[in-house]
This record gives sequence, structure tokens and C-alpha cells, in this order.
Amino acid sequence: MIQIEDEIFLKKKFDFEKLKTIGFSFVNDKYVYSEDFMNENFKAILYVSSLGTIKGEVIDNFSNEEYMPLRIESYDGEYVYKVREAYKDILKRIADACCRDVFFACNQANRITNLIYETYGIKPDFPWKDDNGVFRHLDNNKWFSLIMYVSLDVLLKNGDSHMLNIMNVKIDEAKRDELHQIKGIYPAYHMNHRMWISIVLDETISDEKVMELVKCSFNLTK
Repeated sequence: MIQIEDEIFLKKKFDFEKLKTIGFSFVNDKYVYSEDFMNENFKAILYVSSLGTIKGEVIDNFSNEEYMPLRIESYDGEYVYKVREAYKDILKRIADACCRDVFFACNQANRITNLIYETYGIKPDFPWKDDNGVFRHLDNNKWFSLIMYVSLDVLLKNGDSHMLNIMNVKIDEAKRDELHQIKGIYPAYHMNHRMWISIVLDETISDEKVMELVKCSFNLTK
């Protein structure tokens, strides 16, 4: 299934006050917006949570049901393409009006990025021109952390395609087994399992604990 909203709002952060100015209403702890399009044949309904996650529906106004061909990649006929592009135009307009660009997809990843800058004066760089950001020492250019955007499957090996940010940090090998017992910490993806771990940045672990592990990694990589 195509997650069009994730494509448009990746690495975007909502300004909730601006949402209100373009017609979003706050209902049941969510910001809600609806708009008819394609000559009123379809209705876009958008939901933005207080955490800044967005979900959307496109309703066929004739049947009053969700228009599922929009989400199926193999449905690439001219009419479906027009509906999909018209919906994307609505999303892009909202993103331009109500969002600012951020480094990473997940809120916690951006908070940690800000804390690293406040603590060490270091911002991530993106050597592969993708969503993977590297934090380096200013003096020796060595990595002390890496934030990636991956599916949960790379950690759990369970087929879970949910995408999120994870952070790799270096650890004291003597504490490896102890750390692996903590929910949200795994053997490092794409790095040495003995000396590095991956932390999921989905609010499972507190910012304070993540920064404690970042500090350890910073000191070990001096």
C-alpha cells in the first residue's frame, strides 16, 4: 500500500497554529481537515495528531467509501493517476503552508539532534545524500553516532515494514549484554555488534537515557 502522506511529510514538522489558520479543526485530540477535489467527486480527510503524525483518507463521494485504488501501486491508469496527483497537490500545499523542514522523520530523532547540538555544538552531515545522518567529532572527524531511517524488520527480522529512525552508538563492551536487555536497544544494524548498539527513536527510551548513551559513545570515540 502506498503511504502518500509519509512521502510528502517525511522530514517535516507541523506548526499547529498554522494548521488552524488554513482550516484545520481540533477534534478529539487531533487536528482534522477535509476538502473536496476533482470536481467534488472526492473528499480528502486529514488527521494530524498532537505528536505531529499525519494520516489521510480519500473518500469517493459517490459511494461514500475510501477510494482504495489510490493506495495500490499497480493501479496506474490515467484516472487513478489524476486522483493521486490531485491528492498530492493538497498535501504539498498544506506542507508548504504549515511545516518546516527537519533533519529526520521521527520527532525523537530531531529532539536528540537538538540536544547533541546544545551539548557538543555538532550537527549531522549526510554523506550518502539520503536520510542517514552522521555525527562526528569536530577535531578528529570520527563518528560517535549515526541516525538511520529503516524498517523495524532490519532489527526484529519479523517482516515488520514500519519505518522509523534508529541511532547507532558505541558502547563499553562490558555493558553489552546488560544493554541488550533494555527494550528498544538491539545489536547494531550495519555495524560491529560487539561495540555498537542500535536504539529505536520512537519514544520507547527516554531522551535522558539516549543522551547518556550518546555521551558514552562520544567519550569512547575521542
